[in-house]
Amino acid sequence: MFRSIAPHGRVRTLQILASFLVFCILLSTLRLYRRQPPPPSIYDYTDGKTRGARQNETGITRPVSDETSYLTYLVHEYDLLRQSTYLMRRIRPQYDSRTRNSMTEISGSNFMARDFQTIRATDDWLDLDAGKPVTVSLAKSPTPDQVDASALLFGISTSYDRLTYGNSSLIHDWARWLTNGNGTSNGANLVLTLHRATSSEANHISSKLHEVGIDAVVHPADDTQGSTARYLDLVHLLNHRKDELKNEGHEKKFLALVDDDVFFPSLGKLLSRLSKYDAKKKLYIGLPSERADWTVERNVTLTYGGGAVFFTPSMLTSLAQLPCVNSTAQPSSSSTTETRTGQWDEALYTCITTQTDSKLHIIPSLYAPSDDSLAGLRTGYESGVQPLTLHHYKHRHRFEAGKAHLVASLCGEACFLQRFFFRDDGWVLVNGHSVAQYPDGVDVLPVTGGSLRESGAGIGVGDSKGGKSGKVRVDEHLVFDKEDSPEKRLEDRKVVSWAGTKRTWRLLDSQIGSNGEVWQAYVKRRGSPVTYGDEDDRLPEDDTVHTQDGPSDVDSIIVLIWEP
Repeated sequence: MFRSIAPHGRVRTLQILASFLVFCILLSTLRLYRRQPPPPSIYDYTDGKTRGARQNETGITRPVSDETSYLTYLVHEYDLLRQSTYLMRRIRPQYDSRTRNSMTEISGSNFMARDFQTIRATDDWLDLDAGKPVTVSLAKSPTPDQVDASALLFGISTSYDRLTYGNSSLIHDWARWLTNGNGTSNGANLVLTLHRATSSEANHISSKLHEVGIDAVVHPADDTQGSTARYLDLVHLLNHRKDELKNEGHEKKFLALVDDDVFFPSLGKLLSRLSKYDAKKKLYIGLPSERADWTVERNVTLTYGGGAVFFTPSMLTSLAQLPCVNSTAQPSSSSTTETRTGQWDEALYTCITTQTDSKLHIIPSLYAPSDDSLAGLRTGYESGVQPLTLHHYKHRHRFEAGKAHLVASLCGEACFLQRFFFRDDGWVLVNGHSVAQYPDGVDVLPVTGGSLRESGAGIGVGDSKGGKSGKVRVDEHLVFDKEDSPEKRLEDRKVVSWAGTKRTWRLLDSQIGSNGEVWQAYVKRRGSPVTYGDEDDRLPEDDTVHTQDGPSDVDSIIVLIWEP
């Protein structure tokens, strides 16, 4: 009744079971001895904005901090030594100050919350953290996206090569004061003439300007003309564009001719200063930046505007009709010939002051002749003055204004180049420019308290007896406003008084993080200390009180993170 099972069937079943068991053992063994993948490289996370992940020695995966990522980016991007000294600090703005101070003093908090660390950027265990923030007091001021510059029309003449050099760094600098900082125009317009550029190159520049949000029209320039002649011809293009915009319903109040390397870091404050002038009158306004924008001729101090000259609409219209700027006029007189050579702002000054009754109204920035009333007063980027213009900042100072100005998108234009004195441990931060340590002692003193010796100099406009009166003689064609009187310029001015050694870290890089933080990297490079043209960097040969820091064999990095 029952069917018997043959012995060979049982053997077959056992063989199958044995084979399956061997296969499982082999598979488990392969998985067990399979080589683990290497941890991800730290160089995969170098944008300073995102977190990556890596494994420690125990095989546990942990995130890479933003601080570590940013350090790795700096080392890779700027050829810094893998082994460096490193300090990081978070800064939290507190907008409780009524005015922007020449120096903001911070007591109760050290700049160095911890000592410098000696680190290697390639170490797998590296895990950096900036720690708790220090709070600094600021005055509320507009950020670039809060400034309406629709009253302004600018004219610039430059070359294609200059605009494409350094990854188009000049264009990105312009975007800081011709846009809202987010890729949209702030209302200002630009007329640009390109020297030595083909039509395709002009189109490329036009597209590039519009990509970053700059509202511009681009014209080819006469290749046979020098810079001065091109700027005099630009007067006519600017006047024509002014009329076009007016017909389109965009009337301009102030028209400006500026050098291609002029930077306007405080556009809101500049507009406030310009608003005090009657735009319906014929006015001619110059904005010299620093001492180098002034000259002395026959014991008379004068400026031609420092590469930044503004006109009211009626003044520009009248200027365009003068023979000295009329490119079609025959240069029959020596004066006409002279105005088409030399520097363009000097040519305009000669033209206007000799052929009209107009004078040059001065809105000074970092320096005015009245500053010479106190011997030894610093007037450079470390002076504590809120600048309206920066001129030749790359050439004179090797200063990347566009990068440095990024912090203004967070804390407002007034915090740019603002000074902070950490009294407890003797550090001074010039925001966006430098960080300095004074290990042998430092103090901050008001200039009005006799901290500087009076030189006896003041301002005497057209004073032919300037040498006897002790006043600085300025040209009779210059006009200063009461707001720029010596008393006004010096009332809140403070100076840094120090002895011994000064150690300086200069701004190298700045970025805006995904959450609105602004990251700044200040670096003191290996080797001998480098000066960048700032008068604060230069010490008199007979100075026996102050010394610069000695050479070093490592790069030193300070990272500041400004919190929104």
